[in-house]
Amino acid sequence: MEMSRIPGKQPFTIYQRPGSIIWWVRFSIRGEGQIRKSLGTSDESDAHRVAMKLWHEAQYRKEHGMRAVQRTFRAVAGEFCDHMDQLSRDREIRHDRGDRIRPLVERYFVPFFDKKPIDTITDADLTRYITWRKAFWTTGPGKDQTHLEYIRAGKRIRRPATEMRRIPSLSSQRGEAVVLRQLFRQAAKWGYINQSQIPDVETPRVPPSPRPSFSTDEMDRLMKLAQRRMKDKTVNEEVRRDRTILFAYITIACCTGMRPTELKNLNWGDLLGYREGLTKRLGDRDIRIRARGKGKSREFIPLEYALGEFDRLWRMWKEKHDGNAPLDESPVFAAPDGRRLTSVNKGLNALLEAAKLKADHRGKKRDAYSFRHFYISQQLRAGVDVFALARNTGTSPDMIDKFYGQVSVEQFKDALRPSWVA
Repeated sequence: MEMSRIPGKQPFTIYQRPGSIIWWVRFSIRGEGQIRKSLGTSDESDAHRVAMKLWHEAQYRKEHGMRAVQRTFRAVAGEFCDHMDQLSRDREIRHDRGDRIRPLVERYFVPFFDKKPIDTITDADLTRYITWRKAFWTTGPGKDQTHLEYIRAGKRIRRPATEMRRIPSLSSQRGEAVVLRQLFRQAAKWGYINQSQIPDVETPRVPPSPRPSFSTDEMDRLMKLAQRRMKDKTVNEEVRRDRTILFAYITIACCTGMRPTELKNLNWGDLLGYREGLTKRLGDRDIRIRARGKGKSREFIPLEYALGEFDRLWRMWKEKHDGNAPLDESPVFAAPDGRRLTSVNKGLNALLEAAKLKADHRGKKRDAYSFRHFYISQQLRAGVDVFALARNTGTSPDMIDKFYGQVSVEQFKDALRPSWVA
């Protein structure tokens, strides 16, 4: 039972709990209820002095839009993770992003800042953190760690930490800095700090590094090989089927600029106008595609050449399902049993290796994303307006300029070589 020892008209009360010689203080703040805090001393006069200081600080913080009592970084970080988990469950942020935040916060942010009051963290503290984080897996706390454990999609995952033993890439540093800055901004929204106390979280500049594309000659070589492999009678039917799907996948990717995730998520119902055009001549048909992926959706216009490969996949579905056409919710890229294909990487890598096109002239490895880059590059070369192209591919003109600027210049080569004859 608590026992008040110093009653009076002061705006707070100091007291000792039964069996303890340490003094505590309690006072009320409008809108926040009663606050209790240990004063950490057994001296009565010293306790009164500390209590007065705490009360004045609480009043100052309240008057300046902050919570009356300081919160440690650890406490705010836990609240932030819970908040992001809830946003993920409510689908206000991408689920995979929500899953990644808590391991990041608990592995790096909390061990460094720990119980330091969040409103006392300065730019200098952030500078020291960046140095500590870069060395975490090489000479820091993680150098002897053998495994990583974290929860993702409700499952506990354990994997070796060997791949982490390096300085984080600029891209990783930037991604982590974005989350750390978001944490401080959320703390300000909750009133734990004010806007002027948000430290400067630097986000390293990552130089543009576009995935490798293909030249038109390289793409022609790749497609001819893919077609020969698709018709190879020396392999079994299952392999030929996989190669046929891969040929269709590459063609559609090059004619649409869709991201690999968007292609994986593509259902027959997303091909708007496709069913209605099945009885028409190819030249009289037209479709729009509804793409879903990267947390967003859009409708866009594909090149007409993609229609032939959609027809090929349509026929393959009917052959495997007793002549029945796929439903709207059926996946376009499907296994024989109708389940969605999650990846074509195995077949694609084999094809790229066979064509000696696995890497570009810089040594950068090509993947399924390279077909999107080929599409955008070809559209720019053909003179398609960059704003229309950005809208069609679900990106921004700035991103196209950053990653495809060298192609844009190629469009204007004749204009850039005028005659200077007077």
